[in-house]
Amino acid sequence: MKSENIYIVWAHPRTDSLTARVVEEIQGEAAAQGMRSTTLDLYRRGFNPVLETADEPDWKNPDKHYSEQVQQLFGELQDKDTLVVVFPVWWYSFPAMIKGWIDRVLNYGLAYGGGRKIPVSRIRWVALVGGSGDKFAANGWEENLSHYLNTMVRYIGVEDSAVTFLYNTIGVEEGIDNRQQHYDALFSQARGMVKGLR
Repeated sequence: MKSENIYIVWAHPRTDSLTARVVEEIQGEAAAQGMRSTTLDLYRRGFNPVLETADEPDWKNPDKHYSEQVQQLFGELQDKDTLVVVFPVWWYSFPAMIKGWIDRVLNYGLAYGGGRKIPVSRIRWVALVGGSGDKFAANGWEENLSHYLNTMVRYIGVEDSAVTFLYNTIGVEEGIDNRQQHYDALFSQARGMVKGLR
């Protein structure tokens, strides 16, 4: 199934970060492939990752009305077929902003439960890892993070989930001679993820 309408969620405190640049590459490739895209920049949107009482799931009431922000953000997923989540890997996981978005927006009675299901049928994770791929994989982190992300969304009914790892984003662990060439290869990898949605 070809994606036609993708929703990009990303988190980084700086708009001039490599994460932001990767998002731009994904947006550009989506446009080149004739896909519509909507982007949620969690920092600039003023998103609060802390789950307060208003957004605590009520397991006895899947019809609970959550906070205005959560209802609005989940509503933005309604006509999308693919969710793309872009983030830097901090301490072998995603930033608190991403975890908070998952906790609050992919909530019981919205994304799952009470006969409801998240609208998207595919999820792609793009994880920017500061260190080398060899070290990350050798210590089991690639397998661990992939398993965690993919099985988490399987719980809410999304079977088609995959993680793209962009390695050595700081550019120091693998003795990069040509940094621009290295980063261009990372951008190409991100665009390749989008091409794979065709």
